[in-house]
Amino acid sequence: MKSIGVIQAIYRYPVKSFQGERLSAVDIERYGLYGDRGYAFIDHTRSTDASRSNKKLNAKFVPKLLAYSSKYVADRSDNEFPPIQVTAPDGRIFQWDEELFEEIRAVVSPREISPRKYSPEHDDLLGVDEASILIATDVSLAELEKIIGVETDMRRFRPNFVIRYDEPQPFEEFDWIGKTVRIGDTKLEIYKKCHRCSMVNVDPDHNTVNPTFLKHIAKHLDACFGVYARVIRTGTVTAGDPVYLLD
Repeated sequence: MKSIGVIQAIYRYPVKSFQGERLSAVDIERYGLYGDRGYAFIDHTRSTDASRSNKKLNAKFVPKLLAYSSKYVADRSDNEFPPIQVTAPDGRIFQWDEELFEEIRAVVSPREISPRKYSPEHDDLLGVDEASILIATDVSLAELEKIIGVETDMRRFRPNFVIRYDEPQPFEEFDWIGKTVRIGDTKLEIYKKCHRCSMVNVDPDHNTVNPTFLKHIAKHLDACFGVYARVIRTGTVTAGDPVYLLD
């Protein structure tokens, strides 16, 4: 067992493709962070790609979604996810109700969408597309900033955990694939690089788009940044927890 760093930041995204919330601690369930993408919109828009029909609405196709932020406004419940609050880019406040649904329908028009609220007892990944947990490191972000030539915000890459890494070794997390990390009393299996899409081009504060980011990540890192993890053992993760590489 090797100590590799500590948890620097924890991010959860109550609504898929909206901005999320930074937490001091979070419960890890079999599907990932409790409540992560507990709410989503389903895109019913007809497409020449049949696999896209009835998929979860994604900011890759509608970047304006990232101008909205979401957070939970009550403590956890075992029966259903707590209510949320959504803040629009102009500061208006919404709950998960028809007023918000009409707002988002106007943003994504002419796409046909419907709201979806998941359950804590749901068997799959809730509104997450790919994997339970996305992990990135501070040293990899610092190196990417050198490559691109501009400072940036880690929120652009939408990780769940940011590790403050002990060694000055950027992108070493790619070597963790097939290994297990322990954080607090949880265990996670690192199994895949995160292949990035155009969402990384969207500034998390101003919703402006700069294609430079994905171009450089594609050129220098084969379009990958961060790694995906599966939950092996549930528990609680707190900011400042040490992170250990087990094998």
